[in-house]
Amino acid sequence: WYCNGRLATETGTFVAQLSEMCSSFCLTFVGFCNVYAISTNRNQIETLLEELHQIYPRYRKNHYRCQHYFDMAMTIMRIEFLFYMILYVYYNSAPLWVLLWEHLSEEYDHSFKTQSNTWFPWKVQGWVIGLGMAVLSITVGSCAGKGSIFVTQYIICLLTFQIMLHYDRISSQLVSLDCCRLGVHKELSIFMAHHSRIFQLGDHVNDIMNFVFGSSIVGAIIAICMSSVSIMLLDLAFASK
Repeated sequence: WYCNGRLATETGTFVAQLSEMCSSFCLTFVGFCNVYAISTNRNQIETLLEELHQIYPRYRKNHYRCQHYFDMAMTIMRIEFLFYMILYVYYNSAPLWVLLWEHLSEEYDHSFKTQSNTWFPWKVQGWVIGLGMAVLSITVGSCAGKGSIFVTQYIICLLTFQIMLHYDRISSQLVSLDCCRLGVHKELSIFMAHHSRIFQLGDHVNDIMNFVFGSSIVGAIIAICMSSVSIMLLDLAFASK
């Protein structure tokens, strides 16, 4: 950015490229934050999953809608996977389609554009092999970033639906509780103890994932703001990427 910025002739294009670079940096920042959160909290996540595994219903019990929450979690994870993969394929295949379109069209010269305005230690402009290496390096990097995001999102989805399963079970049991029956106060005390433990697990999940939530929100806000700069400059190509 510093080397090319001094040679920029059009302010609009320069600002659009700068906003695109900041958006890409924010996504990289979110990926690093996810890796950091998973790495530093690995022992706590394993302990939390072990606790949830211990209280998970082993046999067919009443008031547990295990299949319902399993289907919901799997549906959300499938939709999320398809969403990210569509964007991943679009983002990394766009330079190749643009180059092919410019090659087939006689009105345009080859631009040799990569996914983002990134500096490489080799020549990219005018060299097909250099462009391929640049596109491949960005593709591998974005794959690693998407992988870290997948792991984090799947862990959050798993923990969330596990806790929702137990909340649903407690509410169902409380609704069906017969207050006129003898010994109901003992069952109620068991429900309260179980409810308190689920609340503690929920707070533990929030404590572990607060850093992920915060970094994702900050990165997304900055990326959206940078994309809005491209939109205001009427540069829809940069904004779409």
